[in-house]
Amino acid sequence: IVVEHRHQLWSGLVDRILRVEQGNVHEIQVRDLKKPTNLPNRREPGSTPLVTADSLLTQWGAPRTFSIPEGASTVITGANGSGKTTLALTLGGLIQPKKGSFELSDTVRQGLKKQPHQWRSAELARRIGTVFQDPEHQFVARTVRDEIEVGPKIMSGKRRGTVDPASAERIEELLDRLRLRHLEHANPFTLSGGEKRRLSVATALVAAPKLLILDEPTFGQDPGTFRELVWMLRELKDTTIISVTHDPDFIAALGDHHVELSTL
Repeated sequence: IVVEHRHQLWSGLVDRILRVEQGNVHEIQVRDLKKPTNLPNRREPGSTPLVTADSLLTQWGAPRTFSIPEGASTVITGANGSGKTTLALTLGGLIQPKKGSFELSDTVRQGLKKQPHQWRSAELARRIGTVFQDPEHQFVARTVRDEIEVGPKIMSGKRRGTVDPASAERIEELLDRLRLRHLEHANPFTLSGGEKRRLSVATALVAAPKLLILDEPTFGQDPGTFRELVWMLRELKDTTIISVTHDPDFIAALGDHHVELSTL
């Protein structure tokens, strides 16, 4: 028995599918399974690199030399244990490189000279948004709304009070588009796995960062939320996206550029 939101991924592997909705159980015919459709087209990667890594050695994996184009959506794939998550957290300024280096373009740095792991929290939140593989590791507030407000308050230097009008408008949009409106007063730790994932995406998007890093963003999402998330990411203006994923549908929709990590 497999519990799964996106049953389409199991086409050819399952004999029977039951859908539970509002207390009722419905059977879905296996022959009717289809991959998500009507997803946005890819974009052509730009010629200017936003990230350039030279023999970058993180806390896990082999040294890496690569570049990531500005303005595009890059997917990082690889077998378990290849260091995808560690690389993502390093590029996001949350882990110090073990050896080697990487450079961010001034689009992200905006005049800062130090490496991202040396930036102050307000400087980092304004420039790079990161969605953890385990969303609970980044929650610090008592309600969903308060959690989304953390970033804007850090950037403004005001930990208390209301957020600025632009951030307030963005928060309302994210609550609706990521289907969190009915949960805005709930404790983040009481949400389902998929709801926690959507909240973590909202906390990263609210600051409109120049670089957005997502670790397995579609895990636990039903087809409708998957499609809404993909469209929202594709609509982002002036934001470079880096996603760690195993999801073939996400890769097909947002894989403008592809970095494959080996375990060697």
